[in-house]
Order: sequence, then structure tokens, then C-alpha cells
Amino acid sequence: MKNGKSILGILSVFLVLATISISATADGVNQTSEIQGITTSTYIDVVGMASNNVELAWTSRSGSIQDNPPLSNGEVVQTTVYTENTNAMNGHTVYIKEFSIDTGNKVVGQSNVESDRQVTFEGYDGGNMVSDESLLIDTVGNPRSAAGQFVCPFGPSATSSLPAYCNIVTAGSHVDSSVISFRTQASSRTVMVSADVPVALAYSINAHGVGTANGVIPAQGSVSSYMKVHLQGGSGNSTSKASDLTYEEKTSANGIINSFMKTYGYESGSNTL
Repeated sequence: MKNGKSILGILSVFLVLATISISATADGVNQTSEIQGITTSTYIDVVGMASNNVELAWTSRSGSIQDNPPLSNGEVVQTTVYTENTNAMNGHTVYIKEFSIDTGNKVVGQSNVESDRQVTFEGYDGGNMVSDESLLIDTVGNPRSAAGQFVCPFGPSATSSLPAYCNIVTAGSHVDSSVISFRTQASSRTVMVSADVPVALAYSINAHGVGTANGVIPAQGSVSSYMKVHLQGGSGNSTSKASDLTYEEKTSANGIINSFMKTYGYESGSNTL
């Protein structure tokens, strides 16, 4: 019996991980004259096969997207990329997702891109589900005057110019399992009316076992999540690099998984919360 407990201890994984948050300096882009919105709502309950695949690529800038590179004086650019590939074979799948994109200006607490998924899978006779999701934001800007960029009257007094920056951040997860229930939430904000509102990206995953009439069956398979960051910034009106920060983290679990939780957060702006 002692050996059995030792084997279970090796195979069972319990992970509760604290929030990872990063702040830097960058500013988003104002909305274009015409804004767009897309929303989708998905509900699937099926025994057999299920899939959901999403690709989003969105770029906007303060100048023309047709004459860059290089950036003109004071120009700023943002690019957002979201992907999801979920495929479930030979099992019972319950898949629920709410997804939206809004290209208009956002304030603190709002997002341009939002995804919220709740997925439960029980494989039969070798059935398996693989799910990958990622969210990336890339913000670039030349130095520009801080005048007129702040709603808060105390903002311009702290700095006369907004420095150059070149920041790229991505976060996501990978699930490969025969039995699992998990939820992921992803959001980003890159378009705002003033420099008071920071650029932001958030990602989280909470994976665990599946509840049945006979109790909870632990998740079986592998789960991982990651965040990659490269932040470059200038100082004053110069385009010379004054700071360079890289950060990368990956967390994974493989075996009988009781719980896997991870949260990432990123903010970038003249003011961060």
C-alpha cells in the first residue's frame, strides 16, 4: 500500500500559482473614425467530435498603414493577434465560449479583445482533446509631446514628452487530455482616448477534474501555460534605447492533475494601476 501511495504522489499534480504581473511604459492608439465590433457566442454539447478554431489579426495606427515602415514623427502603432485551436475526438465535449472584439477607445476596466472559455471533456476508448490558445499585443511608438495626451491635469506636469517604445507581449496555454475541465480568460486593451489609460493584457487558466455522479475524476494528460515579454523604451525625445527588458515563464503539469491555476497580467503606460 505504501508503494501505491508513492506512485500516486508522483503522478498526482496540484498547482496553485500566484499572479504574475508586469508594468512598463508605452501608450496605445486612438480609435479610427469608423469602429468595428464582432461578437460570437458558442455552445456545444456532443458525444463524438468537436472543434473550434479562431484567428484574429488587427493593426491600427495614428498614421497611415500604407506608408510604414518607417514610423513618422510621433506615430504609434498597435497589433493584436489572437488564435485558438481546439479539437476533441471520441468523447463527450461541453464547450462554451464568449468572444468579442471592439476597435473603439477603451477606459480602465474595459478591453478591445475578450475571450472566455469553459470546456469539459471525457474521452471514450482512447478519446482525446487538444486545445491551444494565445493572445499577443505589439505596441510601437516614436517620441511625441505629452501636451493634450492626458485627461488628468496632473499628467503633463510629470513629463513633457512620451518616449519611444517597442513592446511585444504574448500569453497562452496548451491542453492535451483525455479527461479535463478547464476555463481560460484572455483580454487586451491597446486603443484608448488618452495616455491616462494603460495598455493591458491579461490571461488566466484554471484546470481541474470532472465531476460525475460517483465523485470527481482528476484530469489526466498535460496542461501548460506561458508568458513571453520583450519591452524596449527610450527617454525623452530621443530614439536611443534607454531600457530593455525580457521575461519568459512557462508552467506545466503532466499526469493525474487535481488542479492547475495560473494568472498573468501586463500593463504599460505613463500611468499604471
